[in-house]
Amino acid sequence: MDDALREALRAQLLERRESLRELLSGSDESTERVEIDSACQSKESQLSRIESAQVREMARALRARWKRELGRVDGALRRMENDEYGDCFVCGEPIPVRRLQNDPSVTRCVECAESE
Repeated sequence: MDDALREALRAQLLERRESLRELLSGSDESTERVEIDSACQSKESQLSRIESAQVREMARALRARWKRELGRVDGALRRMENDEYGDCFVCGEPIPVRRLQNDPSVTRCVECAESE
């Protein structure tokens, strides 16, 4: 892999890392518990609590997904710094450039990823 491609992939990873950090810093309020007036015990109130719980759980799941992706991005940047970037974790062969351009945080070639 030439230096220009490596730098372009590094820039892509840094941009994604910043984007994920912004998403994570702004998503705290969507996972907080929503309080509903306990005096209202109507069906609408029960539905509101259920909907609120669902939205909260979806926000938590999305936040967890962003955290996992941030870990993959940070791992790819570390591998770049240590000159260990671009080879499949399973077979050791170079990951195709088009695959890395699509997702620079991947750790497996297509064949090894499909065999999992």
